[in-house]
Amino acid sequence: MRKLIFVFLAMLLVTAAFAAEEQTPKLTYFQATDTASLLEAVSNVGPEGATIAILPGTYTIKDTITFTGSNVNLLGSGWNTLIRKVGDGDAIVFKGSCWQCSVRNMVIEGDPKMTKGSGIVFREGEWSGICVIDRCHVRIFPESGIRFEGNAKKPFSSNTVSNCWLTGNLGDQLYSLANNDFYIIGNQLGTGADRLPKSGAFLDHSSAGTYSMNYHWGNTVGFRLGPGANFNRIENNRFEQSRRQGILIGNPDGGDACQLNIITGNTIHTNSEKDKGVYPAVAAYDAVDTTFCENQVFSWDSNTARHKNALVIGRGCASWIVKDNIFRHCTEAPIVYDKKANHIVKDNIQ
Repeated sequence: MRKLIFVFLAMLLVTAAFAAEEQTPKLTYFQATDTASLLEAVSNVGPEGATIAILPGTYTIKDTITFTGSNVNLLGSGWNTLIRKVGDGDAIVFKGSCWQCSVRNMVIEGDPKMTKGSGIVFREGEWSGICVIDRCHVRIFPESGIRFEGNAKKPFSSNTVSNCWLTGNLGDQLYSLANNDFYIIGNQLGTGADRLPKSGAFLDHSSAGTYSMNYHWGNTVGFRLGPGANFNRIENNRFEQSRRQGILIGNPDGGDACQLNIITGNTIHTNSEKDKGVYPAVAAYDAVDTTFCENQVFSWDSNTARHKNALVIGRGCASWIVKDNIFRHCTEAPIVYDKKANHIVKDNIQ
């Protein structure tokens, strides 16, 4: 009798193991060697996700590559893997609620003749997140290199952009809307192929993130924070050679306030480069409870490029701490602010 019980229990365990195996998603692996095999792999990605390894080569696509699920990973072989988008439209889109997706180790290039489209886009998702874009060069798109188009009521969360180059994209090269708890680190965002980007990066209603060790050069505006961007750490970046401002906080035309942001340890140099002495290096609107400390604002060659002011704390701003900064090479007052707006301004070298 005891032996029969053991046999019965063993059969139950085996049945349960098979049932568990059937319920466990089987992730699929594809390898692309040319455009046809890449598109075939994309079309065969199931709801459980997949990894698509893309070998060195040029992959020319006319239509947008679109994914609508989670656990999708595109893995290139370095910058000798090139996905080239021809004709209008985005190159790669993650659409809907996408989790744990990634794009790594490749070049994604637009067509100079394009009039609309971006390189990598996340859109129409609710609570999407934990996605990674790493070691990619995204260039020559008429809009953005990378876009997070989050949902204001159910924003994206915990996405990472690291070690990427975004060059020659004409809009906001990195655009982040309703994309919170982000980690954006170690990227290069600048001009390329004689194309002038609108901004290096734009954090629009994106909060509670870390933005660190990024380099910006040759953009119209180096970096935009807000409107509606709160609780962020903007630290140890370089904002240089912008045609206008190096950093623009809030919206000059009005909008939601920004609060409790920390801006520290940044190098902000050689801005207002197109029109010497016309734009401040840093300008802020509707920003409160902001820490602006230990930054350096100057021009490499003050004979050819100077900003109007180092820092303008403008309309709607209150309760800033401005301390231990170096402000050089201004054509007018280094710091402009309302002395009745509860700011603490001290120990700056001007």
